[in-house]
This record gives sequence, C-alpha cells and structure tokens, in this order.
Amino acid sequence: MKKLAIIVGVAAAGTVGVLVQTLYAAGKADKGGFFGPGVLSADVNLVLQAILVLGLTFGFYLARAGNIAAHRVNQTTWVLVNTVLVALIMAPSLGQVALKSAGDLADTRYWVTWLHASVATFAVVAGLWLVLQMNDILPRRLHITGWKNLMRLTLAAYWVVALLGLAIYKFWYLG
Repeated sequence: MKKLAIIVGVAAAGTVGVLVQTLYAAGKADKGGFFGPGVLSADVNLVLQAILVLGLTFGFYLARAGNIAAHRVNQTTWVLVNTVLVALIMAPSLGQVALKSAGDLADTRYWVTWLHASVATFAVVAGLWLVLQMNDILPRRLHITGWKNLMRLTLAAYWVVALLGLAIYKFWYLG
C-alpha cells in the first residue's frame, strides 16, 4: 500500500504540475480568471487549495476511523499536490511582495502574504516530513515520536494557510 500511496501521489502532483505549466506556456496564467477579478493561476490555485484542505481533513477522518492505508494514500496525494502548487504558483508570486523595508509590512497585503508564506512553509515541510515517514522513505533514525501531534498541527496549519489564502485573494483582487 505504501507504493500505491507514492504512485498515486506522484501521478496527481504530476497532473497538477502539467496543468499549471500548460496555463503558463499558453500565456493564460496571468489572464482573467473564472471568478472575475483575479488572474487564472490564482483562481485555479484557490479552487485546488480549497479541495486540498478538504481532502486533508477527510484523511484525518480516515485515520480516526482506523483506515490507515487509505489515510496514507490520501495524505500523500494531497501533500504532494500542495508541494507542486507551492513551487509553481505560490513561491514565484512572492516576488510581487518583495520587502524593500520593514515599512512595507504596514501594508495589509504584504504582512498577510508573508504570514501566509511563513505558516505555509511550516505546513509544507511538516507535511513532506510526515509523508516521508509514513511511507518509510525517511530513514528510521529521523522518524519523530510525536507524529500524531505533528499531524494534527500540520492539518491546522493547512487550514490557517487556506484561510489566509482567501484573505490574500480578497486583498489583492477584490480590494
């Protein structure tokens, strides 16, 4: 089942990566989005992040129900998809809020975006660590013992990131 988790996760992440790269290659990523005010890449990211956080939450319930094999596949898939979205959409967009001085943080768009990026960094690193551990890719000596608490904290971080992402969309595109 661990191999299945990796195969499904890599396939889903690859599919999302191809979708995003296709949007950029076609010159459509920075064109009008389907929600109206935002660009298409932001709208696609917003929808996928909403699905992602719901998918991760569903995975929490799979684990609580004792279906660890399905939990492993589910969480691996969503964490890898998120990593692709971060690498291809979110990290590059931080250039729009590059800080020239500490005074830039007085602008709500800046400080909310950087708070989002900080919490998201934790979520991505912790999520990848957990995926590597639960799929026995991480060497045993690097396994952590408080992994259930880290899973819960990581899920909470994904929710905070999703909510901050909605706020960022509002500040950047809705005014």
